[in-house]
Amino acid sequence: MLTTNAMELTSARQGSPSPLNHAADSQYTIDVAIEALGEALNVQDSDTLAHSQRVVRYAQALGRILDLPDSKLLTLRRGVFLHDIGKMYVPASILNKPGQLSPVEWSVMQRHPVTGYKIVRSHLSLSMEEVATIVLFHHEWYDGTGYPSGLTGEEIPLGARICSVVDVLDALTSDRPYRKPVSFAEACELIRSERETHFDPIVVEAFLSIKPARWQAFQVVACPRQLFLHPSPAETSQLLFDQPAVSVF
Repeated sequence: MLTTNAMELTSARQGSPSPLNHAADSQYTIDVAIEALGEALNVQDSDTLAHSQRVVRYAQALGRILDLPDSKLLTLRRGVFLHDIGKMYVPASILNKPGQLSPVEWSVMQRHPVTGYKIVRSHLSLSMEEVATIVLFHHEWYDGTGYPSGLTGEEIPLGARICSVVDVLDALTSDRPYRKPVSFAEACELIRSERETHFDPIVVEAFLSIKPARWQAFQVVACPRQLFLHPSPAETSQLLFDQPAVSVF
């Protein structure tokens, strides 16, 4: 099973000497577990991993605009990186189908947030519950029409509300088996049109404060492991912005 492979990867890496001191051992364990899950996803579906890496960059930028503190930004990056981990259990024939999914196929696809939540809870510590809830609720819509729980408004965790916006941004602007990408300007307009229905209007307002060309620039920036693990304030600023680190980081 793929989750077993992820566990084996995690255990093997935990067996190597940690470069961090004892106080940071739990942080190191979480980091290697997240890396191992990413490696397992890459074996199953490299396109989904690449999507997750791009969405991390978008989420980091949006979280910064929303003035999230360091701890919440780290939680956001981790949850967004793992948001599609449940797709390890979705058959490739469904993930890569060029046409519309059948009702049965769609029901299989809709299971991935719950599956992903279970995977994250199995391989990360209980302190990572906020990370797991981003995975679980990233397909909830602001008006209650999403899945798996039909949550509305602020019942949806903020990290999941951010993830839903940037997840759609990347889905629209990336080449998919079932359609060609649209421009970033078109994607931003579509997201604008869905505020208060699919998306939190406050998150959308922050999203629209960044111009489409800037979002497009984030798409091609490399996504090093430090971004979804535990970067310093200076590192995150240098990775994503052409300016020095600021206090909110």
